[in-house]
Amino acid sequence: MKRSKALKKAEQLITGERAKSYGDAYETHENIAKIWSVLLGKEVTVHDVYRCMIAVKCVRLTKTPKHEDSMIDIIGYGALAMEAFDGKH
Repeated sequence: MKRSKALKKAEQLITGERAKSYGDAYETHENIAKIWSVLLGKEVTVHDVYRCMIAVKCVRLTKTPKHEDSMIDIIGYGALAMEAFDGKH
């Protein structure tokens, strides 16, 4: 798959299908951070959530290295993290 197609697919998931299913990505990941903070007994940030989700996808790729969805998800989480860094969530 060409990089432009992969980037477009990740964007479509974030702004389309997943946004309709789960709502605003930043708010969702902010809520995940709050729950993880309680479970782990320490503060977890939205950026921690993005890094951890990317790590989960990387681990999955060790078993299925050509799994397209995992690679697209990594692109998506990276884009969401960059957007959060800019405060444009």
